[in-house]
Amino acid sequence: MGASKSEGNLTFRERMLSAGVGSLLTSLILTPMDVVRIRLQQQEVLPRCSCPPSKDPSISITTPRADAVFWQDPCFHDVNCKNTTIRFNGTLEAFTKIAKSEGATSLWSGISISLLMAIPANVIYFTGYEYLRDASPFSKGHPTLNPLVCGAFARVIAATMIAPLELIKTRLQSIPRSSRNASKWEIFRDLMMETRKEISEGGGKVLFRGLEITLWRDVPFSATYWATYEFCKNNFWYQPLHASTHSNWIQFGNSFITGCISGSIAAILTHPFDVGKTRMQIAPVSHHHNNSLRNIIVPRRNMFAFLNGIRRSEGLGALYVGLSVRVAKVAPSCAIMISSYEVSKRIFSS
Repeated sequence: MGASKSEGNLTFRERMLSAGVGSLLTSLILTPMDVVRIRLQQQEVLPRCSCPPSKDPSISITTPRADAVFWQDPCFHDVNCKNTTIRFNGTLEAFTKIAKSEGATSLWSGISISLLMAIPANVIYFTGYEYLRDASPFSKGHPTLNPLVCGAFARVIAATMIAPLELIKTRLQSIPRSSRNASKWEIFRDLMMETRKEISEGGGKVLFRGLEITLWRDVPFSATYWATYEFCKNNFWYQPLHASTHSNWIQFGNSFITGCISGSIAAILTHPFDVGKTRMQIAPVSHHHNNSLRNIIVPRRNMFAFLNGIRRSEGLGALYVGLSVRVAKVAPSCAIMISSYEVSKRIFSS
């Protein structure tokens, strides 16, 4: 469906501000859901204990451990990392334990990066999608195929441009704080030290680690989301008999409900790729193996082989770990983002 004349005349700045409003609200409200989802998905990648106690005479703090995940490198010893046996058996338990052991503010880990990443990404994504949608050769006569193709293409562009920030955000949110006294700045500083070390060893391509599997998650998600959204928009939106009664609240309600439904369907269909993305981005870089770490899956280039390795090692259920919290995060995220965007555009157009 083409944009209305007033909407089509919106400037890039107005579209950017509309996307920015939605990004800000979404990040502030739903970052805790993202943190809990990542913590749940990463559990089987990690050993049962974190860094060895510094008092252990058999372990030198200056000797790297071949089996260590990135925050277990010796450069992180200043964060007061200690042995931990905290495990999460569900979403609510994860919320409670993280807030109790690390402080409630840990649920907003990575919020600065989320905002830095979300605003330009959504500007590119939403405005790019609409421009592609309206200029596409499929725009006339293909009301379902057009948003599917344009949504997928817009996501490829947006995801590729913010891939390095997405990698850092995922890693930052996956790091458990050893105590309330552990400084977030210390954790971020040491994460950047580890990232620089990886770049020096593997080149700039390490910043795009997990991009392939991110695209496998985000492109089908985006295609499903926009096809469902435009279908509902064209067929099920409540339209008052008199245009004058079509208030901003009705616009908000229409887009909120439709965004929630579309986001839920897309999240369920693409969740295994989300698990694979998290695992791939936080898994050890080292290629050494330790027989005691039975659950660590070394990332492979082939995405399907990687996911199949998780299935064989841990069972099919491992590919759906964190599904409930992801749907609980994605559904309102899509609803808030699209409704804020639609209403903001309506305000600007009037």
